[in-house]
Amino acid sequence: MALLTGFILVLFLGIFHHYALRSLDRLKRNVGGAADLTLIVIFSGLLVIHTIEILIFAGIYAMLLPLEWTGSLEGSFSGSANDFIYFSGINYATLGYTQIKTDGPIRLISMMQSLGGFMVLTWSATFVYAAWSEKFGTNK
Repeated sequence: MALLTGFILVLFLGIFHHYALRSLDRLKRNVGGAADLTLIVIFSGLLVIHTIEILIFAGIYAMLLPLEWTGSLEGSFSGSANDFIYFSGINYATLGYTQIKTDGPIRLISMMQSLGGFMVLTWSATFVYAAWSEKFGTNK
């Protein structure tokens, strides 16, 4: 159940990220020809997108944790919004090390978030690379 939940969450993460990047691409085109400004807009946009994705997962953890089948978060975990955001952000950035210990099936959900975070972070890096090449490349 937890692995399927994690899979579905990462699938929705990918769909959300796709449409967010499409929106950012449209915004990038409206900036015009200023290469530096374009990249600053892209960086800022990606920061907002990734923060939203971390916050969404934090909210999902907060909703899932009270359910009996999910397991628990222990250690330096008080159940505060900051704890959920921290736990989500650490998983998303694929660092995986935290003072918050997972116990039970929630480990599989956090593992899938790490996989999804890795995928969308590399996707975003490719997006930046493509924009950089377009604006600063020698193939003009």
